[in-house]
Amino acid sequence: MSLSTVVSTFYNFGASPAAGRLKLISSSGSTPTVTGGLPNDIPNTDPIAFYFNGGSGTGIRVLLVERVYHYDSSGNMVQDPCFLTVYDPANWTKTVDRSAAYQYSDGKKLLNVYSINSPGGTDAGTLYGADYTGTDNDNGRIFKLIHGKTGSTETLTLDSHDYQFVPTGSGATAHSVDSVFNTESGTDYVYAAAQQYSLSGSPSNPANYTYYNSIIVKLDPGTLTPVSGGGPSASLAPNVFDLQYYGGSFYVTALGGAQWNQTPIKWNYTSRIQKVTTGLTVTDLVRPADSTETKAKYDNDKFDIRSLAILEDGTAYIINGSYDDNFAFRGNLWQTTVSSLDAASDSLISQLTNILNVISISPPVNGYLWALLPADELSKVWGMLGNTLGVYDASGISGSSIDAATATGWSASQNPAFNAISLAMPTITRRGRRAIKSVRGFVHPVLISRAGMSQDEYDDFISSYAGK
Repeated sequence: MSLSTVVSTFYNFGASPAAGRLKLISSSGSTPTVTGGLPNDIPNTDPIAFYFNGGSGTGIRVLLVERVYHYDSSGNMVQDPCFLTVYDPANWTKTVDRSAAYQYSDGKKLLNVYSINSPGGTDAGTLYGADYTGTDNDNGRIFKLIHGKTGSTETLTLDSHDYQFVPTGSGATAHSVDSVFNTESGTDYVYAAAQQYSLSGSPSNPANYTYYNSIIVKLDPGTLTPVSGGGPSASLAPNVFDLQYYGGSFYVTALGGAQWNQTPIKWNYTSRIQKVTTGLTVTDLVRPADSTETKAKYDNDKFDIRSLAILEDGTAYIINGSYDDNFAFRGNLWQTTVSSLDAASDSLISQLTNILNVISISPPVNGYLWALLPADELSKVWGMLGNTLGVYDASGISGSSIDAATATGWSASQNPAFNAISLAMPTITRRGRRAIKSVRGFVHPVLISRAGMSQDEYDDFISSYAGK
């Protein structure tokens, strides 16, 4: 029986002290169920986790990233460097336990891991990742971890090479969000994307953010320096969240600007799905409705474009949606094909050929996490909407969804929340032969960027989004 599995992490805002959990969630094409996971709570942290091939004969491993925060003398929440731990998922024993923060060659510390990709194959044991933003509000970086084995001891080392994005917007900071390891004609590259914005005023108010075009760069995998013709290029739509490879090109999903939460719904006209060649040429494929497209027939296009998942057979799923003033999500789940995307030219989603509106998403959908992950084994897609996770195909949801309280066993009254989700290996290895991003993860946007928010602002924000 075919089975698709994801690794999910959770955070319990209502527990005292607050804690995280890690669970494996599987589906054979129906309602997801918990099939394993770390047996104990992860204290005082909001965790994320990624599967990878450990190399050196160690087999599959799980990287657990523990995010840590403290409040400064002004009551602002400040992010501390995260801790990285490696587990053997066969028995959930620790194989690497790093108690000290990882430090770059310039003395700055690895602060805020957003995504990890693991090439596997002959490159097993190498992990490329995005550090969303650095210590002291430095710009984000692309880094490399090396997992190995010395005698009977496993190790995880931060490589001396990294790449730090340089923003192009006035007063902006660049924030690394994703990277892909790719092989072209026998030569390996790392592609990486970053969003960039400036902030004036409270970080809890979306109107205080100014987003600029996002950045893409093509790097040498050894030195993590740009290759000839590899940019960096500020040519992607603003507020990019995902970079993925399929069929010789990359596909980018970008919100186009700030994440609004207001009634009536507000969306970003510059939200996009874009196609990027290996030479970094960018083409706009899909966009939302603009201010002139006011007719009712465009209603399903009046949202941000949030996520794209491409199955190995070329089936593509898209989530578009926005939040109202109660942080409830409205939007749509669509099904189309990569060939339909490729044929588009700055088109509305509803104008694509072979387009199907799978479901209309309406409140109550609470929780600031959205994601689509390909469940190739099932010819379906994993869909994360707020605090519920389900499996979908052209007919809609298969069975029903699983919520955070059911998945964790925590009381629903404590408002436990999905924190991050990734595909579990060996479910996905080298998709499409050259699609060597074996781990795709999505992290709670609130929790990656909350540093600097005062305690009162943060508590108000969490209370609103969690539906208290």
